[in-house]
Amino acid sequence: MGSDIVGIDHLMISVRNSADAAAIFASMGFSTTPRGQLPGMSNRLICFANPDINVPNFVEMMSLDDPSLAPPSMAQALKTPDQPVLLVAASDNAQSTHTRLVQNGLDAAPVIDGGRDWTLPGGEVLDLAFSIVLPSPGPAPFYWIACEHKTPQHYLRDSFTSHENTSTELSKIIAVAEDPATAAKHYQKHWTASVSAPETGPVTVSCGRVELCIHSPKSFSEAFPTIELARKEDHIVGFAARVADMKKAQDILDKNGFSPQHFAGSLLLDPAQCCGCLVLFEPQ
Repeated sequence: MGSDIVGIDHLMISVRNSADAAAIFASMGFSTTPRGQLPGMSNRLICFANPDINVPNFVEMMSLDDPSLAPPSMAQALKTPDQPVLLVAASDNAQSTHTRLVQNGLDAAPVIDGGRDWTLPGGEVLDLAFSIVLPSPGPAPFYWIACEHKTPQHYLRDSFTSHENTSTELSKIIAVAEDPATAAKHYQKHWTASVSAPETGPVTVSCGRVELCIHSPKSFSEAFPTIELARKEDHIVGFAARVADMKKAQDILDKNGFSPQHFAGSLLLDPAQCCGCLVLFEPQ
């Protein structure tokens, strides 16, 4: 059976306050979307173009505003702020994804068909529609869910995907695991992803345009010697974005009080400056 997982849809970061987090990322030169309201939660997004397929790519800053109103699984995921908390895989057929995962031996709740109205500041109302697959969190090295977007065009607007810092696409999710090769096998099996495991450096899981790069603690410290890992368990550390004009990106960061580190032709921001999320700007 061919894969119904066509890529990584987005990364979710747990933040203390979605408006404050959006202001921080906006000062890096990202365009951030207007506030979205969900039961007990609110979010802001950094959206990227995805020229190959009609699938959104974004980073989601989600705050837990009222735990009593939020779905229990989300209240649990968001209980600790200032850290990336989960990946969302892009499905082109949520029911097929659910069926295949169960056949693979991964428990998953029944598909949830959902949607909501997203009212923009000018009064325009976007009708979001999607279907969600929630796998059992236990077996995954980094928790993930799957989403089939029925209205992807709302996330792919030029006004959302155009960024002052000239970011053009989400390129990598950066993670750390005690055993990267074993961690990668989970996604190879359940996403039908390809895996590259060089002798040094991260193990790379490829599924669509966005790569999942899994470091060991040792390879992470070698790659990012100035960054101290905040957690000992396997976890997502941050993301990388491709940038068309690195000088412009650096000028914005410098002007707004960030301290970008030069890293192999890229610019690196410490998670302490970015709501607990490492941010890497890579040349296009």
